Amino acid sequence: MDGRQKQSARSMTSQLTWWIASAIVSLSIAAAGASFAAAFHEANRLQDGHLREIGALIDDGKLVLAAPTAVWAGSRDAGVRLFISRLGMATNGVSVPIAISEALPDGLYNLHADGVGWRVSVRTLHTGERIAVAEASMIRDEIATDGALRTLFPMLALTPLLVALVAFLVRTMLSPVRRLADVVDKQNDATLEVLSEQDIPKELLPFVGSINRLIGRLKDAMSQQRRFVADAAHELRSPLAALSLQAEHLGSADNPIVARERLASFQAAIRRTVRLVEQLLALARSQHGSSMKPMSISLRQLANEAIVNALDQAQNKQVDLGLKAVDDVEVIVDVPALAIVLRNLVDNAVRYTPEGGGVDVSVIQRGAHLLIEVEDSGPGIPEDQLSRVLEPFYRVPGTGTAGSGLGLSIVSEIARRSGGRLLLENTGRGLRACYLHPL
Repeated sequence: MDGRQKQSARSMTSQLTWWIASAIVSLSIAAAGASFAAAFHEANRLQDGHLREIGALIDDGKLVLAAPTAVWAGSRDAGVRLFISRLGMATNGVSVPIAISEALPDGLYNLHADGVGWRVSVRTLHTGERIAVAEASMIRDEIATDGALRTLFPMLALTPLLVALVAFLVRTMLSPVRRLADVVDKQNDATLEVLSEQDIPKELLPFVGSINRLIGRLKDAMSQQRRFVADAAHELRSPLAALSLQAEHLGSADNPIVARERLASFQAAIRRTVRLVEQLLALARSQHGSSMKPMSISLRQLANEAIVNALDQAQNKQVDLGLKAVDDVEVIVDVPALAIVLRNLVDNAVRYTPEGGGVDVSVIQRGAHLLIEVEDSGPGIPEDQLSRVLEPFYRVPGTGTAGSGLGLSIVSEIARRSGGRLLLENTGRGLRACYLHPL
């Protein structure tokens, strides 16, 4: 798959060079064609002027035409290149390549005879005589073509140089991208630093800024991960040490009654450790997002399961745990994630509610959202600590109730991943936890 991705990746340098070079070549060809046509036309116009000038010289007497017909042949071939003829007069045996009608009015004409083209200028002299000055079109075209081609040589010679210059400039201007790529490739989790914006083109600054923000988020995530691992190791060390110690005490008990008491303490420590491990796994899953597909479930079923799970703990503390409001409807949600939210909110409320207190649970549908509300009669949380209790392993200083400080952080992480929202507020009675989940 990586090979296919590399093959499908397109080089911006190559594309930019190809498109600019194609534009230069296309425009050069168009300009060369226009220049050739203009030069060819101008050469023909100049040669037409020469034909008229010959007639004018004869008309002014500066060029004397002693015979009725004058013929000039080419120096490299025997063909006639130019001839001058008095119209309406005998040629006196001189052979002319084309007979020109006396009826032609004054002007320039393209005539053909025996497959040969001629450019003819007909003129009436001040004496009343009429003359025709004719030149072979093939000779004229050769001269015009040679002149037009000379105008193309500089352009044709410059085009490859322009293409090479464009390739060099594009590669040079995109070199900051390659330098950025080299800097990013050399970084690792230990040396991860933001990219320098010095000498970066203005067009690349938004991209570099986005990469730097991403690097900042990665550093925060890695720092959080390291802190999580350290805190998890610290939290697990104490219960595991306690389990080891209680196991030793249990093995040394020689009285069945003492053994049963130590066994009960040992089992309680195991349950606390299992609960801590479950919460650590739940937090890890919530941080990586849920992979479960949404399922349909009754809100009453969700609420009853959360109440049943916390019922033993509530009874042991004589806490009045019950449902305050619940909608008997079915919704399509991520059931495991929502079950974890309910279980942690209810467990947290029962755990920190003093003996003889109460915990009310509401699970209702409000428009396009699911509202879970758990209100207890506990001591609440200091206002300046309401945001900090959402951090993993954080516990309000002075709290005497056993706990790991993971319950609310798990709910907060699930809310962040699912687009929900967790709100904690102190009431006159205790603490109210509201979780709003989009449906």
